[in-house]
Amino acid sequence: MKNTEKVIIPVIIIVIITMLGIYYISKEYEKQQAEKRAEQISETVDGEQEDLVDSEDLVYESVAVLVGKDEEEKKLKFVSVDNEKMFELEYTGKTQILARHGNSLTLDEIPLGEILDITYSIHSKELIELRISKEAWTFTDVTKFEIDEASHRMDIAGSTYRLADSAIVSYRDELASFMDVTNVDTLIVKGYARKVFSIIVDKGHGYVRLMNDTYFEGGWIEIGQEVIKKITEEMLIPVPEGSYKVRFTNKGYAAEEDIVVERDRETVIDLSKADIKEVAIGHVEFTIDPDYAQLYIDGEITDYVERVPLEYGIHKIHVELAGYKNVDTNIRVSDEFADVAISLEKDGADSTTTSSSTTTAKKTTSSSSTSSSSTSYLSTSSTGTSTTSTVLGPLTQAVPTPWPVGTSSSSSSTGLTSSSTSSTGESSGITAVVSDKQKMYIESPEEAEIYIDGIYVGISPALVPKPGAGTHVITLSRNGYITKSYTISVADDDNDVTLSFSELIEE
Repeated sequence: MKNTEKVIIPVIIIVIITMLGIYYISKEYEKQQAEKRAEQISETVDGEQEDLVDSEDLVYESVAVLVGKDEEEKKLKFVSVDNEKMFELEYTGKTQILARHGNSLTLDEIPLGEILDITYSIHSKELIELRISKEAWTFTDVTKFEIDEASHRMDIAGSTYRLADSAIVSYRDELASFMDVTNVDTLIVKGYARKVFSIIVDKGHGYVRLMNDTYFEGGWIEIGQEVIKKITEEMLIPVPEGSYKVRFTNKGYAAEEDIVVERDRETVIDLSKADIKEVAIGHVEFTIDPDYAQLYIDGEITDYVERVPLEYGIHKIHVELAGYKNVDTNIRVSDEFADVAISLEKDGADSTTTSSSTTTAKKTTSSSSTSSSSTSYLSTSSTGTSTTSTVLGPLTQAVPTPWPVGTSSSSSSTGLTSSSTSSTGESSGITAVVSDKQKMYIESPEEAEIYIDGIYVGISPALVPKPGAGTHVITLSRNGYITKSYTISVADDDNDVTLSFSELIEE
């Protein structure tokens, strides 16, 4: 039986590949023949055209991604999903523009990055019909993602997809670069078969700037459930656009502000005008296994035989024991009595720590719709037990099996969910530095304030410590200019990094 399977499976694979090859060859042959007939017509007089070919033979159908609009010249640019080649067609008042199910749309309702079934004349290069493709798939509300342009892959909520060579990023119906996408943006991702062809920034980000924050330095800032960071001097924090309640806590005191963050604009919070109040105290019972491990709270070793009094707000937790993996995480105290359970894993063993993740991609079949890795923290429940959430991948009817190159292992928690992370690093919201010997040189634009993951590091051109391996958001700000953010990927190596960005745009 096993020998039979060894023979049958390769044969099936060969047959499938052969059939796909024949399909694509026939499609290309059909197009070439239509183009030859069109060339024959162009070389004849008008009276002979009807004898050479029927007008229906000049019509060609294709599936393509809309990548450009020229409304003055009435031309549209497309990229074919079959061969990823770019081509341009004209549209007229007779061109039909249809939604997936046939209702009429305007061209303004078709964003760059939409995948379309198009019908056009080979001879005149005029569009006959545009229809949102029934074969394409769409993810909306994508907030947990990672883009690796070099490896042509995109991770979405833990599943990995192939990134097409011709994939585009669009922002306000204009083309952008992959570096323009930050982990606090909300995306629409569109694909065909097993490939991602377009990334549309549906909900962008603005910035929160802190002024006169000396009193709260070393404390915490919470911007809704979106951002939790330790407060450092002169912060400029990328935040998803929207309305938020911002909370500051430090040394037993707290302040709150209501703000609105607009896309690409800075919202300034002057803490010298904040109404500072004394915060309440919660009593936390720590259950740690093994129970003789050492517990550090906000950097100080703490006896946890009895309940530990802690101010309401965020606290940094570190647990260590020889022969076990360290645990570094944060807890939010918001009740008078709360329990936290932490289990250490033996060094070298597979981690079984309870964790959680939130579904961050919603399915849609409509064309008219569209993360920050927040600091992880443990729940402070009244029962003393951890809760578990199931990790959900982006499953939709039209979406194919993820590209089989493995899955993302990263997850972050938002809200009061239980999450403990075994690691030797810290989840403090401060950019990790590889070493003082490795540097990052940011040479342009000149005279711009530089922030790495929201933390001020200098004025460009500047030589700064190289951030830790992984993705980081670099923000550039200058008076009179639009603030701009870029996502960069830092390799885990001993090399220095040199970066140069586009000039900032005047407001």
